[in-house]
Amino acid sequence: MSENTNAAVQANEDANKKLSVLTKIGYSFGEIGSQCSWTLISSYLTVFYTDVVGLTPVVISAIMLIARIWDAVNDPMFGAIAENTHTKWGRFRPYILWGAPILALFNCLTFLNLDVPSSWKAIWCGFTYIGCGMAYTAVNISTQCVANCMTALNEERVALNAYKGVGSGLIQMVISAVTMPMILYFGGGSASSEKGYFMAALVFSIVCIPCFWVCFASTKEILGSSGKKESVGDTMKNLVNSFKYTFKDRNAVFLMLAMLTFLTGLFGRIGIMAYYFIYIMGNPVLIAGFATAMSAGMLVVNFYAPFLLNRFSKKYVGAAGCILQALCCVFFFIIGENNLVGMIVPSGFLYGVTNLISISCFTLSAEIIDDNWLRTGVRSDGVIASCVSFSTKLGNAIGGSIGILALSAVGYVANAENLSAEVLTRMDMVINFAPAALFVLGAVLFLCVGMTREKAKANEAEIARKVASGELK
Repeated sequence: MSENTNAAVQANEDANKKLSVLTKIGYSFGEIGSQCSWTLISSYLTVFYTDVVGLTPVVISAIMLIARIWDAVNDPMFGAIAENTHTKWGRFRPYILWGAPILALFNCLTFLNLDVPSSWKAIWCGFTYIGCGMAYTAVNISTQCVANCMTALNEERVALNAYKGVGSGLIQMVISAVTMPMILYFGGGSASSEKGYFMAALVFSIVCIPCFWVCFASTKEILGSSGKKESVGDTMKNLVNSFKYTFKDRNAVFLMLAMLTFLTGLFGRIGIMAYYFIYIMGNPVLIAGFATAMSAGMLVVNFYAPFLLNRFSKKYVGAAGCILQALCCVFFFIIGENNLVGMIVPSGFLYGVTNLISISCFTLSAEIIDDNWLRTGVRSDGVIASCVSFSTKLGNAIGGSIGILALSAVGYVANAENLSAEVLTRMDMVINFAPAALFVLGAVLFLCVGMTREKAKANEAEIARKVASGELK
């Protein structure tokens, strides 16, 4: 048997072998690091900007709009650059190794309130938020893409994302339980203390770095890492082809639109959810109980989602998750209107245990990447994953900026102690009904994706054949 034949056989075995439990656990630490580095921003940044820094809703919206315009260029470009990177560690793993400390630094700077004039505060907030977003793009997209490169087996990818989800659920339970108490502790009992927010960011940043490094050490890229050095001209040609083939792919476009719509509602709600507890429920400490229960529910998702994802087309699972999330929002509105404090924890668990969208998206995007690779010969995993990541941040910004503007429009005033019952009802509607409508639209867009379970299984077999023959590397 020739050396080339041996290499082809080995490549086929590596791409189609089952991954060890330790490998899956190690990979999940990447998601733990991501949650430590980003949860504080997604859940508390808007409140930090209004109640600590003193920025107006208009300025906050402008900062997030500028950041998203930049992300529209930065995120897909990073994905294209990363997928055309060739090192001894692979294409994506180096960005996990070196990007983690930079992300940790910017995460701290984002929650550093400088004693400078208001105009300079706005500039500082914009700089740190954009910098943090760029670092998060490099590390988080690379973490996502590594899973698609470790194996060609879709069931193993589902397992990797389930382990990642378990890690996410566990750390979210911890983060949810300790974040507000930590802010209050370091802030001397105040929910509007700049020291409280900064120290919380510092603690989470210190934790995230070793988590990303464990992920780096536990993973190995099998698919798409030829190690071939390319000229600048070849690299630029590959970048152009990645974008061209991605945005001509109907399935990729509909998945991006579905996630953009869903995440606008999700992150928009997360960005202003603190107002729900502080003003509508009248007790910010309830955030910890709700968020912890939600994280527990999201942990449970990862134990039953693989059963669904391995037996039904992933687009149907994603659409069902969107509808269930919309129904939860209606329930939240009723709780707020009737001040049903005892339902806070059960509602949080229900919201978490029905969130099938993230794991559906990541596993469905892997199938779309494979399909695109087979049809075009270009593995656009970086571009497709980065566009989904951009949808995440765009949804975060659109939802958060529109959410705070909508709250302001219905009568919200920062740090007000006696908002009227009418204003509180309108705030409750903004926080819950607007996301519900977006979740329903997201379900429709999921159903527009053409990738089915049967097509994915056929592609899996074709990739195994072509990897063995050396047609795909």
